Amino acid sequence: MTASLSQNSLSQEHSAQLASDLATLVRSRLRRPPPPLPRADSALVKAAFAIMLLGAAATGLGLYATHKGRETETTLQPARIGNNVLMVPQDLTGAEADDSSRLVGMVRLRLGWPDLGPAQNRNRLLVTLSPPDKVNEPATQLAVYARFLTPTVWSNPGGLVVRGFRKGSPYEGDELYVSVPDGRGFAARCPLDTAAGAALDELCRVTFRHRGIDVNIRFPRRIIADWELMIGGVRRTIDGMLR
Repeated sequence: MTASLSQNSLSQEHSAQLASDLATLVRSRLRRPPPPLPRADSALVKAAFAIMLLGAAATGLGLYATHKGRETETTLQPARIGNNVLMVPQDLTGAEADDSSRLVGMVRLRLGWPDLGPAQNRNRLLVTLSPPDKVNEPATQLAVYARFLTPTVWSNPGGLVVRGFRKGSPYEGDELYVSVPDGRGFAARCPLDTAAGAALDELCRVTFRHRGIDVNIRFPRRIIADWELMIGGVRRTIDGMLR
């Protein structure tokens, strides 16, 4: 009986020792720092983080560019021509960004062709807006030109006809491009000898009236066949500025 009790006591002590050792092992494991990520997993995490940074940077740049673009589009200069009040987009005038002066009496625009936005290259229209003058009325212009025209008439692309000016006249060396039947829709003068003005891209000029404003356009001769698109686009541009 005594031997049996002694064996049970030893067994209990052994179990208690095992439990104590196990607890010590668990506490030791918990205190250890976590093992480093495998090299491949670490590289993947770094790549994902880099992609997130690049995405955030691209989004920021996009928002900044959009904001700057909107600021440019909404920069307007007040102008008055005769009885007309206009708000002129500054990027269409070629003026400096910090020039906020009021335009009085005359407005000059530099329009790209064919989009009629800010001029970016040599395909451009130089447009001058000024108060109405009787000499710019279509009937008056045609009456003045008629006195110096030659009788020869020939056709031109765009539905225009061409007349030459007599030698010794004030317009010698020019040709007159007019719309049919009477030239009231379009009448432009272009130099006959383009080599004489090779440094200029705005060789041709046309003047007409729109909403009480005289509009003068200097434009490249090569686009004269698109005169209807040009005149219509400039008219719409002016309409967008009127207040």
